Amino acid sequence: MSNVFNMSARLKRELRGTGEPPDNGDMEQRLVKLEEALAVLPTKADFAELRADIADTRTDVHKAITDNHRWTHGALLAILSVGVIGILGLLFTIYNTNKSAPTPSPQTPATIVLQVPSQPLAMPAPATQPPAVQIAPEAPQKSSVAPQ
Repeated sequence: MSNVFNMSARLKRELRGTGEPPDNGDMEQRLVKLEEALAVLPTKADFAELRADIADTRTDVHKAITDNHRWTHGALLAILSVGVIGILGLLFTIYNTNKSAPTPSPQTPATIVLQVPSQPLAMPAPATQPPAVQIAPEAPQKSSVAPQ
């Protein structure tokens, strides 16, 4: 037995050379199925309605994408702004840390202004004798501690 299949004999049997479409006996059944399927095929009006629905969906998707882009770009801008402000604050702090604190200037003592009167005041005459001072003898002190 060979694996060779003779197709020419089969085609000659199924296809007749009369110029008509091939008919192997079940053409009527095939034609009835095609006519039934043709009756339920969608029309151009059905496709127009479908296209309108697709256009609405496309508009909604485009709006959602646009909103998403706005929020994403806004959040990215906010994050970058916070980062730049933080870096500038850090650099400002580092710059001011390296500066030494101003040393206070030494305090100059307050000046004392003496006003001398233009005419000398009359001074009292010195006493010839010093005043007499009496010194009393001391009394013996009592001890506040009791003897034992």
